[in-house]
Formats: sequence, structure tokens, C-alpha cells
Amino acid sequence: MLKLKNKLKTLLFELSPRLAVTWGVEFPRKSTNRLFLEQDIFEYLDTLLNDESAQCLFIGTDKRSWHYRSRFAAKFFTIDRDPSKAIYGDVHNHRIGSATELTRQYLPDQFDVIIANGLIGFGVNQIDQCEDLFAGLKTIMKSNGVLVLGYSNSPSHIDFKLEDVKNYQLFEEFAPHSNGLEQSEYVFGDHVFVFLRRAGVGLSQAAQTNL
Repeated sequence: MLKLKNKLKTLLFELSPRLAVTWGVEFPRKSTNRLFLEQDIFEYLDTLLNDESAQCLFIGTDKRSWHYRSRFAAKFFTIDRDPSKAIYGDVHNHRIGSATELTRQYLPDQFDVIIANGLIGFGVNQIDQCEDLFAGLKTIMKSNGVLVLGYSNSPSHIDFKLEDVKNYQLFEEFAPHSNGLEQSEYVFGDHVFVFLRRAGVGLSQAAQTNL
């Protein structure tokens, strides 16, 4: 019965995505890394986005993520360069635009949390595009903000390592130490999640602790 329901849900998204969204249907086919994002990572982000004054940006929208807009108490924003994906974005705060031109869409120090999953290796495939992406992310994220980056490290998707991207050094990896997340990086096959914050924030926090 469950398999039949999932097949019907999948078919509904193929025939009429708008109707699926209107009816509140979640896309049923979820990979292990998608479940990790929706469960483990989101539960951690709940601790950061439990206030209506907080702001969260989700970059890239599709049928797997449309329901995220009602997941958090915080104000939710979405952006995607594909106009046809707007149906999956936030009703009030969706923008059509490129992840490599974020400063054209948002203010400096605007977001408490930014989730960028499925960009690098899935459209943002060149090192110069990544330079623009990370420069923009650093600008629009608050100084104490958190960036959740999900990307493909498959050689068939990108021919460089993130460490080769100069603007990646604007950030530092960190382990949340919350909700069982004791690592800064989690790998699912060729899909990687990494927790990032602005470079130097860890040193600043350590200095304050020692005061």
C-alpha cells in the first residue's frame, strides 16, 4: 500500500506540480542524504531558527524541498535561477536569480542561516562560479551565521576541490556539537554536507570564553 501511495504521489508531481503543492503533498522519493538533511540537520537548525525574527535562505528549489518553507519558525527565503521552479519557493519571499549573484538580491549581514544544497556539482560546476558563490554567501550571512553546504565531490561533476577555491577560505568548518552532530563534515557516497561559519569566528568565541 505504501509503495502504491508513493507511486501516486510521484505521478502527481509529474502531471501537476502545482496541484501537488496545493494539496500539501511531499515528494516521496528521498535519498539517504536528503533524509539526513531533513532530520538531523534541520533539528539542529531548529535551535538557531526558533525565533520569528531570524532569517533563513534556501538556495535552489524543487519538488523535494517546497515544504521546507513551513518547517521553521524563522522568516524563510528561497532563490532559484529557473523561473519554472518558483512554484516550489516561498510564497512571499522567493526570488528568481543566480546563486553566483546573491548580493544583487539580498542585503549584507541579512541571514542567520543559509542552506546551499545541490549547487556545487549540479550547475555551479566551475571554480570561478564557486568564487562568486562564496563571496556572495560571506556578504549576505551574518557574522555569527551558519552555512550548511551540500555538494557533489564526484570528479564527473567538478574537477577541483573546494580547498582550491580562494573564497572558500572566507569560511571555516566547524562541528555543531548539537543533536548528535559531532563532525564538521558528513559524507554520503559522492554527496557531502559540511557546516561552515565565517573564518575567525571560532577564535573569537574561544577568546570570549577565556575572558
